[in-house]
Amino acid sequence: MIKKLFYLLTLFASVLAGTVQAQEFLGTKSLYQAPAQTQTPVPAGYKAVFINHVGRHGARHLTKEVNTSYAYNLLIKADSAKALTPKGEALLKMVKALDVVERGKVKSISAEGIQELQDIGERMYMQNPTVFAGAPKLNITETKEIRTKQSADAFLTGLRKGFTAEPVIKEYIDDTDLRFYDFSPTYTQYEDDGPWVKYREAIAKQNHLTDVYNATTQRFFKPKFLKTLSAANREKLVSDVYGFYAITFSLKHEISKIGLKQADVAFNMLFIPSEMKALSKIEEADDFYAKGPGIDPNGIQVRIAAPLLVDFINTSDEFVKNGTYNANLRFAHAETVSPIATLMDIDIASRYAFITDVHGVWQAANVIPLSANIQWIFYKNNAGNYLVKVLLNEKEVHILSVKTTTYPYYNWGDLRKFYTAKLKSLNVGLTDDMSAYLKNVK
Repeated sequence: MIKKLFYLLTLFASVLAGTVQAQEFLGTKSLYQAPAQTQTPVPAGYKAVFINHVGRHGARHLTKEVNTSYAYNLLIKADSAKALTPKGEALLKMVKALDVVERGKVKSISAEGIQELQDIGERMYMQNPTVFAGAPKLNITETKEIRTKQSADAFLTGLRKGFTAEPVIKEYIDDTDLRFYDFSPTYTQYEDDGPWVKYREAIAKQNHLTDVYNATTQRFFKPKFLKTLSAANREKLVSDVYGFYAITFSLKHEISKIGLKQADVAFNMLFIPSEMKALSKIEEADDFYAKGPGIDPNGIQVRIAAPLLVDFINTSDEFVKNGTYNANLRFAHAETVSPIATLMDIDIASRYAFITDVHGVWQAANVIPLSANIQWIFYKNNAGNYLVKVLLNEKEVHILSVKTTTYPYYNWGDLRKFYTAKLKSLNVGLTDDMSAYLKNVK
């Protein structure tokens, strides 16, 4: 009785903590936070003339229907067998509610995502109006996924609020530069079974993940049914439920629209804070090692972003030479933004170590939240000199290996020299066939 009372009090405390506490458990599903910092004044004589950008899609729905998930079907099976505990019945009710919310909407961005992107686009214009004077020419690229097209549309809605003339837009799909992670056999093998896996296993052991999977499933199923579940089954169930929990923060409008309340899908009420923390740590470890700097910031998980860095340099060169476009705007995925941020040597995205405390070094919520973005903003003076400010999630960042006396503004020649040398060290040239590179890179 005392143990039960302690559990209920702990659970109640976790609920009272609310959204602010919960956000720390969301990792790459963290909602985008508008920057609070004030931008450093532009050096005298310079004005913004060009922006090179890549961004992640906005807050989204799930990528597959709830009723096709392992958790949904297992819970339905257990319910038919009358094998659910009261907490298991509560879980099934929440899963069914989420199924109603998500039906027919998977793979799309949510209302929250639309607002995120509109706001980012609007701020881009407000902070750089000289880039978009007259009838600006915009080069827009997306991946094949519908959510990146929707993100581009939402971003443009915000951006063009300040336009005085209709923009000239070229828009197309560019999977080679934006979904590079899908085209490298070496990376696929690394992602499945690279040397990073042993560090993930160490983190799982350190955070007692097996105990978490066992403890949570014991709450949901009666003993006889529970015995039929393997360790892998338990992990899969809990992983699905954690994913359901994380996505609900992106769906506040959709949940309310059909007459439900957040409490109807409050999956975190079925966990205690220490379990949520452990689950978030393993999620963050997966992202850090497989998409981020991991144990090697020049590893295959970063080298595959070379095509996008080549495209950034080439399109920047094209602007400096011909002024073809006022802005290059790319819309992609977390798997795009994280590697390129590391390859660009952005400070908070490039920290690595052979460690088990990933969160102390690299935080997914700061690097690749929903709507994450990188901007190169070019400034020109009357003498024809160019400075570049690099933003990650609209915040000024340091490029670790490039010196400047006007931080956060870098001389374009110095930045270009560093990046081309970095590409050369990877045996990549600015005119290379990037499809062939991805196929053959080791």
